[in-house]
Amino acid sequence: MLVELSYIIDEDVPKWPTNPEEKYDYNQAVRFGDACNASSVYHHLHTGTHVDAPFHFDAAGKTIDQIPVEDFYYTAPFVLELKKSRGERIELEELQAHEKEIAGCDILFVYTGYSDLRESSPEEFVSDFPSVAPDAARYLRSHFPGLKAVALDSISFDSAETGAAEGFPSHHALLETNEEQRERTLLLYEDVNIKKLMELDDKVRAVCAFPVRFAGLEAGPVNMVAIV
Repeated sequence: MLVELSYIIDEDVPKWPTNPEEKYDYNQAVRFGDACNASSVYHHLHTGTHVDAPFHFDAAGKTIDQIPVEDFYYTAPFVLELKKSRGERIELEELQAHEKEIAGCDILFVYTGYSDLRESSPEEFVSDFPSVAPDAARYLRSHFPGLKAVALDSISFDSAETGAAEGFPSHHALLETNEEQRERTLLLYEDVNIKKLMELDDKVRAVCAFPVRFAGLEAGPVNMVAIV
């Protein structure tokens, strides 16, 4: 069985507050008398379920088309439930309490429960959502050599309220190649429907999260699927 973990994209998809609007352009339409339906889409790469490559926050980092394809395929997923309210962060101590489980996984899903607001209250969902504390991000990157990726059910690893003012520290901690953190970077998945994984218990055999690969760019929309 296959379970889709990505959200369907439409023109009203919840998004980071400053992202541009999604737009469909119907170039040809049968209803207008054309021979077929043919459309163009204006899509922001960081809206909806997507993956960030290192180039997102590092000018010298790998772009989405430079990531090995096997890095988007996972055979040891682990779902960690850390319920969070508005403005709260995923803290270092909470991850340390699950060090053994994280050490055994290749993709870590963190379910905050905040995604329950995505459909019922989309404005609240994109406002001061849960994020990741910078020291927690550094811990994930430096302590788990088998970990390839981290996925959240909120729309960003950094806060919409303070992220820009702080310089997006958690993104930098996970993506940037620098003198302080020479070890490999991680892939970051945002706005993932992790609640579906919670309902599957331990039945997931693998997760496929292959992005659309735009040459030279920093991210890609993802259709993430769990193989049960």
